[in-house]
Amino acid sequence: MENKVLEKNLKQISKYDKELCNKILMSDFEKSNIKITKTQKDEYNLIYNNFLIHNDTGATDEAKKIVEKLENKENKNTLRIVYGLGLGYLADEISSVNSKIIIYEPNIDILSFVLNIAEIDAIYKENVIICADEKTLKKYVTNFSNPDTKISLSFLPSYKTLFYEDILNIIKVVQKAQGQHLAAQNTLIKNAPKAIFNSFRNLKNIVKNPNIQDLKNLYKNKNATALCLSAGPSLRENIETIKANQDKFVIFAVNPTIKLLKEFDIKPDFIVDIEIGDTIRQFDTINTEDYYFILEGFCSFIISQMKTKKTFNYISDSNFINPWIRDCLKINGELKTLGTVSYTALMSAYIMGFERIILCGQDLAYKDGQCYAKGSQFEDLECIFDETEQKYKIIAPDFEKYTSSFKTERNTQETAKEIAKNNLEFLNKNIYTVKSQEGKNIPTQTGYALFIDWFIKASEELKTKNPNIKLINSSTGGAQIDGFENIELKNIISELKTVEKPNLSEYQAKIDKPLVINKIQIMKEKLKIFNDAIKELIEITQKIIKEIEIKKVLTQNADKLIQKQEDLICQIISTKKDNDLKLVTLVFLHNFAEIIKTNYKDDIVKTNEALKKILEQALSTKKYIDLYIKDLTNCQTLILK
Repeated sequence: MENKVLEKNLKQISKYDKELCNKILMSDFEKSNIKITKTQKDEYNLIYNNFLIHNDTGATDEAKKIVEKLENKENKNTLRIVYGLGLGYLADEISSVNSKIIIYEPNIDILSFVLNIAEIDAIYKENVIICADEKTLKKYVTNFSNPDTKISLSFLPSYKTLFYEDILNIIKVVQKAQGQHLAAQNTLIKNAPKAIFNSFRNLKNIVKNPNIQDLKNLYKNKNATALCLSAGPSLRENIETIKANQDKFVIFAVNPTIKLLKEFDIKPDFIVDIEIGDTIRQFDTINTEDYYFILEGFCSFIISQMKTKKTFNYISDSNFINPWIRDCLKINGELKTLGTVSYTALMSAYIMGFERIILCGQDLAYKDGQCYAKGSQFEDLECIFDETEQKYKIIAPDFEKYTSSFKTERNTQETAKEIAKNNLEFLNKNIYTVKSQEGKNIPTQTGYALFIDWFIKASEELKTKNPNIKLINSSTGGAQIDGFENIELKNIISELKTVEKPNLSEYQAKIDKPLVINKIQIMKEKLKIFNDAIKELIEITQKIIKEIEIKKVLTQNADKLIQKQEDLICQIISTKKDNDLKLVTLVFLHNFAEIIKTNYKDDIVKTNEALKKILEQALSTKKYIDLYIKDLTNCQTLILK
């Protein structure tokens, strides 16, 4: 390489992105419409398509004014994105701020031109990284942030003028990437206690069930087609085609579709359920003993204990206490859930060796105002555009009917009504727009938008592992899922053959009983030690509350007890160093840490409120740990029999 400037720049970038270096080398920057000029202060400036990139009156001053307006300068947990490299004035100025910085320059001509002629100080700093495409930007945002990270996007006025639409798009990309962290955290904090409770209660069934990996390559080289059915509107549109040709597919149906399929006499080969909450009402029209099930370890224990033709475990690799269960069962290899049962269905089909997998009902958008397929659990929800507020809204025209869909033996009418109300509020807070298969903007949920990304990533991974796999999306009119070919289901039928389906009822669990019993015993012992600390915490907290209620002030003795309490909480939190125990106690530890990090000793009212929160959290924790130990003991006893 003759150009020493470019060589030096690429050497730095190659430390983290060799592919970007290759793109820059392949770019013929000399043919681009880019020129160099100078500002009135004799600073170098860039002309792109006859447009000045930096302010003609002062490029450095322009950059400084932008940086002066930055918020959270003292917050180290801040990720700063600079849209556009230009000649690096803004990047250099922002790089002095103590935080991680991503320079995003999607225009490869500008990037190549500048790196060929200029050494920019910012790109040599350890806290700075440069990228040139959305996919890489999304990866960096995900890798360099957490749910508490503040993210800022800075750009020159010229870039706003030249690339306004793309900047708006990048704001969405960043929000979505950050949303993955928030979704993961919210899922963990909200669902962890119930999910772990389910997992331990299900363990006695899990150890009796074969694993989905036992069906690996079952349909490989058999020219068979898997049809993964979700509850989007396109399912109802294709229901007659599915009914008439169900012998040509191996059908993987997610749990919300069951009633609709039953109505049309369609019998799926596998029912897939990963829901933590009780979904028993979805099965009240079928005899579950006639079906094969694929269940996550943390799914509702009501579902786990149902009698089925055969249940196969799908124990994903990173959710709740699944890593511990996988160790117990000696499960190897990646197995992800990612929060959507449709993804579990797709991956189950891939594991079984299908080289043609079709999605249907996977609309991942509110098409023509319809949120879910007719006949599914939430069929009456509608997505409308409110002309007054100029935004999309989700409504339940018949709220009483919608409420009834949440009613179970454990949910009273009032509870179901509250759940329905909260669910509607959640849906309306999270409306988002994505590209449809026709290229138009259509409304969806932020969660669905994340699912689109996950399916795109899945398609890339599956095609890398098996270049011959054919992935088809027959959810016509729904969201565009890159990597899946959009083909109407009726146009595929002619090339499909009848599938021979083997009897899977004879599959049996394969477990190392001594290993499982030993691991359960060790977990029980760890939980008992943790529980003893929680009991002590409860006793101390009750003493402090009682003393404060009597004395009405924070006495010296109460202050000493609070210090002892805080020391005990810190000791409890330190248990996260134990790999097994932290999987079980992480959410409890998070909640304790959230309480004690606030300065609640400012006055007696704050102190009393914080103490009651600690007591409430400790009592809740003890209740769950007691249940965990009880369920582990039951499983141990069952295995010994």
